[in-house]
Amino acid sequence: MRLSIRAEIIKLTRQRGALFWGFLFIPLFTSLVTLALVGGGPPPLAGAHAASTIQPLHSAARAFNVGGNPIAQLFYAIGAAAIFAVEYRHSGWRHIVPRASRWTLIVSKFATFALFAALSLALVALGDALVTVALPVLRGSSPAITDLNAAAAGMVILSFLISLLELTVLAGLVALVAVATRSATGAIIAPFLLSLAATMLESYLAGSGGAVIPLPTFAGDALRHWLAEGAGAADASRAGLFGLATLLGWAAASLGATIALFSRQDLVSE
Repeated sequence: MRLSIRAEIIKLTRQRGALFWGFLFIPLFTSLVTLALVGGGPPPLAGAHAASTIQPLHSAARAFNVGGNPIAQLFYAIGAAAIFAVEYRHSGWRHIVPRASRWTLIVSKFATFALFAALSLALVALGDALVTVALPVLRGSSPAITDLNAAAAGMVILSFLISLLELTVLAGLVALVAVATRSATGAIIAPFLLSLAATMLESYLAGSGGAVIPLPTFAGDALRHWLAEGAGAADASRAGLFGLATLLGWAAASLGATIALFSRQDLVSE
């Protein structure tokens, strides 16, 4: 398993375009957006009121919401497709399959995606926190950091895990479509359209009272609602359990379906 994961990492790092657009573009873009939002206004005049406090950990936790954004998921799907569809594109399976079990190969690809997605999310939070802390200092103010505590750190960790779980579900859908269609393009577009449609449906239902639908987009937002409201609220706790069960179910189902389909696939010419 370790050798398979190492091989997947090497293959991904050699696909520089997919590595950039799939895992590095979103941290770079979100950092630039944070810079524009935080530093877009003119510097405060002498004697004018400036923000006296900042909360970089809370800001970093909010930045993790990018994991549920359908546009961001489109770019992460590019990275996932580069992992799961590369052998179909280069007819490499016939050389690899005889040397390792098929389920090991799929699990190794999932582990590789999870590793790079985690690093990408960490860069998102790091860029957001650095901009939040550094920009006021560069503009001549010295605001106090008020959220360096265990509660804020726990919120950051939980927000990270929620987004990583959402992206793992995305990777499962990409993998399933890639194996079913043997196409990277379909593996990118289909999960993106599902995420976009679910987001639009969620926005529509929110205006009519909301609804609980077992889709990854709804589940991720339910978990964020639980995190924002706290475990003490009954509604938030139910929403959190629904979200966690839904995301875990989608992840397990997509992984299992991918392994089952791949195990029966004819790869003589692939």
